[in-house]
Amino acid sequence: MKNPGLLLIFVASLTLAAEAPRPGPPAPGPGKNGCTDALRPQMEADNAAALQLKSTAYTEGLERGAALGAGGALLLAGLALRAWKFKPGDRSNQERMSRAASA
Repeated sequence: MKNPGLLLIFVASLTLAAEAPRPGPPAPGPGKNGCTDALRPQMEADNAAALQLKSTAYTEGLERGAALGAGGALLLAGLALRAWKFKPGDRSNQERMSRAASA
């Protein structure tokens, strides 16, 4: 590779382009969607309820993921500690195990 700096600039520009906010679709005019003034409050209420449900689902998923991650980390730490505690070359460990077996 001749010039890694050029590659880094290219990757950075792609990252910035991917993170740039994109404009949403244009808002429909009053005659395009057929929405009357009587339905507008109901639509706004439905939209607010949908946003609240989405937010609640996101929070629950985040809590569940954090709990699973913490549980997995504790399990992994426990297994590592247990493997380190009972490694085969440790004489004192063999004495403890033989005393426990004879009791």
